[in-house]
Amino acid sequence: MAFKDLPLDKYRRLSARRMARLVAERRVSPVQLVECALALAKAWEPKVNAYVTFLEGEALKAAAAAERAARRGRLGGPLHGVPIAIKDNFYLAGHVVTRGSKTSAGYIAEHVSPMVERMLAAGAVIIGKTTMPEFGWKGTGSSPLTGITRNPWDASRNPGGSSAGSAVTVASGAVPIALGSDAGGSIRIPASFCGVVGLKPTLGRIPVWPGTVTETLSHVGPLCRFVDDARIVLDASAGADPRDPLSYAANPPHRDGRKRRLDAGTLRVGIVAQPFGIRPDAGVEGGVGRALRKIRRAVKARYRNVEIAAELPRRIFETLWITGRGHGFADTIARHAAVMDPGLVRLADLAQTFDVGDLFKAIEERRRLLSALCTALEDSDVLVMPTMPITAFAADAEVPVGGEASAPLPWVTWTPFTYCFNLSGQPAISVPCGWDDKGLPVGLQIVGPWGCDALVLAVARRFEAALAIAGSDRQLPPAVA
Repeated sequence: MAFKDLPLDKYRRLSARRMARLVAERRVSPVQLVECALALAKAWEPKVNAYVTFLEGEALKAAAAAERAARRGRLGGPLHGVPIAIKDNFYLAGHVVTRGSKTSAGYIAEHVSPMVERMLAAGAVIIGKTTMPEFGWKGTGSSPLTGITRNPWDASRNPGGSSAGSAVTVASGAVPIALGSDAGGSIRIPASFCGVVGLKPTLGRIPVWPGTVTETLSHVGPLCRFVDDARIVLDASAGADPRDPLSYAANPPHRDGRKRRLDAGTLRVGIVAQPFGIRPDAGVEGGVGRALRKIRRAVKARYRNVEIAAELPRRIFETLWITGRGHGFADTIARHAAVMDPGLVRLADLAQTFDVGDLFKAIEERRRLLSALCTALEDSDVLVMPTMPITAFAADAEVPVGGEASAPLPWVTWTPFTYCFNLSGQPAISVPCGWDDKGLPVGLQIVGPWGCDALVLAVARRFEAALAIAGSDRQLPPAVA
């Protein structure tokens, strides 16, 4: 049978779940999907700079094979024939892994990262690798190798990072899913700035390999247009892998009565208006406030205002991040400093200002933070708060106007609501919830107890549906010509 035409505008509004269903019903060809993805991604590329490389020939070959299988009724998995993109710190055998650095631009992977392997097994087709700052060390979207990645809502604005290109290509409508990593907010920051869904699962729920120099902070997860797609990705990619020992602790997920309370309308939702005493900008505060009013009318639950009984853990995070990155990349910095991001280079010297006592103090204080966050989720089933205290700022800046550009880690000065949950390892998702007065996306963050990824996704799905019903379903920037 002949496949139906698929206009680009219709394509860019489809979820991955819907694409897979259309393929299964033989109404759309995987080749059509991949051709649409490549056409849109390439059309956007001069404006946003989201890709390190396209894998066009390989993608079209895989799509043709997926089409032949679909015609025979042999589906490879829940994402059969669906185009996706992957951040350029994921390994894909036979392809360069640059990680945003000129120092590794010639390194070709010999293996496949677990999450990528599982996405391929689920039937997904990879169309390219996306941009990131050098070794993912910061929360913006520029690197010495690829230059500045830009926000599709406003190309003069920052997309956030470090999963910059992944968020941008999903926001633009080129692919419904892109893979990212998150050690301090690197999925949720760009998700908030670009108006897409970004899931950081429980630490270790999806195996991380190759390991990182900040191993106990590092998560991998999806950036998507819709919450349902994030659930599909998690279901397909979660599970233990011996290359990541932490993955054994996070699987299977924790089970309790929280999901039953969601279904019964008695879920306890703790609203944290000003996490760690930090008030978001007026535009974010207004966007989140409007969204929560719509959600409270549509989603039956027990809402109450709560506070997190802990100080902002900035010093803890800085100690772990600076010592991890500064010592971890010391040899690379010593050899290649002239071609590296100056901010990353500076961490080598900053790491020398910390001693073993500082590190153990940070570990001790981290434990107290985890206790406070776990306590907050004894009386609340989930916590809800802004993902970011601000919306996207200038594309070529490291901090917003008036920010702490001279801080040891400039990017943590404007991301106080994300990195704390890397320290805790809890699942957290950013969902688009509205717009500030400049028309820039605002994200709502939902945080759950360790292991309760399914609960976080279920709550996010209810909130997403409530906002869509209330007319807040604008999730795509205007198409490029």
